[in-house]
Amino acid sequence: MKKLTFTLTVILISVLQLSAAVSDDIVRVVGGDISLVPAYETAGDDWLDANGNSITNNYSDGMLGYLRDVAGWTAIRVRLLVDPTLDDKEQYDEYLATCQDLDYVKALGKRIKDAGMYFLLDIFYSDTWTDVSKQWIPESWGMDKSTDTEILAAQVKSYTTDVINQLVDYGAAPDYVQLGNEVSYGMLWDSFSGKNNSSHFFNLSSSYSAQQTKIDRFATLLNAGAEGVRQSNAPTAKIVLHSERTSNSTQTKNFYDWVEQGGFTDYDVIGLSYYPAWQGSLSNLESTLSTLTSAYPDKEIQIVETGYYSYPDVENWLSSSEQQYCTWGYGTSAQANFISDLTSTLNNYSNVTGLYYWQPEECGNGADADGNNRIKGSWDYRGFWELSWKSESHQLISSDALMNVQNFNHTKLNDTGISSVTTSPTISTSIYNIQGMRVKDTSRKGLYIINGKKVVVK
Repeated sequence: MKKLTFTLTVILISVLQLSAAVSDDIVRVVGGDISLVPAYETAGDDWLDANGNSITNNYSDGMLGYLRDVAGWTAIRVRLLVDPTLDDKEQYDEYLATCQDLDYVKALGKRIKDAGMYFLLDIFYSDTWTDVSKQWIPESWGMDKSTDTEILAAQVKSYTTDVINQLVDYGAAPDYVQLGNEVSYGMLWDSFSGKNNSSHFFNLSSSYSAQQTKIDRFATLLNAGAEGVRQSNAPTAKIVLHSERTSNSTQTKNFYDWVEQGGFTDYDVIGLSYYPAWQGSLSNLESTLSTLTSAYPDKEIQIVETGYYSYPDVENWLSSSEQQYCTWGYGTSAQANFISDLTSTLNNYSNVTGLYYWQPEECGNGADADGNNRIKGSWDYRGFWELSWKSESHQLISSDALMNVQNFNHTKLNDTGISSVTTSPTISTSIYNIQGMRVKDTSRKGLYIINGKKVVVK
């Protein structure tokens, strides 16, 4: 017998209504990408809360319970790699944190769903790190830049369906699926061993006609990924298309315009990266949000990555161009002020329905007592906990910053239930999932609308 929680929900959202196309009833999520939490746990690292208590030992399911119950987070993003065990990648510090194979993501995804939180699955379609400058075909696929697009697309589709089905069977059904990571210039350019991006990399400062062959290839791959989602056992998961061109509203609009011109329209959420060091001032972000809201009023917009520096001496490692837009300064207070200003800005846009902080759990290398088995090479200096070289407990140093993340105008978890009822409903009509699709029953964990009431199936 499943435990159900019923509520009559009233959500007061005080925002500037820049668009009425995205329903006010839509779920707004807040959280972060904590893909390294299990790796840190395995390495023996622990996090301390603001009172110096062990988060691993004193909160339900450790970091997940703490972020849910104390920080007020409702959603978690996790990256997925095909085979992150390439023999030759260990020489690259940046690849040390890419340990998230399917078994890893299944286990973490189930923890997320068991915690009653939303799960954003970020499919990298690679064995290694992907971003705007790295998009490598998995080695096990046996393909490279010369592989026929239709053959590669078929693999993207089957892989997408397979991993989602395995997640669903494991109790880790994703609520959102991100097709690629920071794919502003395309994806799956070449094999990791080839690493030649010249053939399929496109230029957003050009024109669609000049880049059409590359855009059409990219759109074909995106359609394959979307078909993989729709034909999986989580067909109503919202599809996210992620760009990091946030600093330039024209290029960002070009990206979404061009993929639609190329024939890809089956996505629900515009996903953006926003780090001031790379994407510029909040005015840049506002320009891009306003442009996208006007151009795509039927799309949700989510900031799927953001972060700011918590260490005061980090400017010694930043270039002058990176420092230019870090106008809040550096340190924990600066980090808290940045997040406060960011959430205030985002709350002005009704189409913005999600905010994810990047790698808040970062607390060092995760090395053992001898400095071996590192899970990170270089440090980002944007997490909320104290960094140190070897495995130990890490003090929360950015409590204000962490708590400010929930200032984003999201649908709170406790808005979905005020009392528990230990009975199964006999209702056989008017059952919908949170995406608005009618379903037969509440056999899976998640959030449902039953006869106009929100119901959490735990």
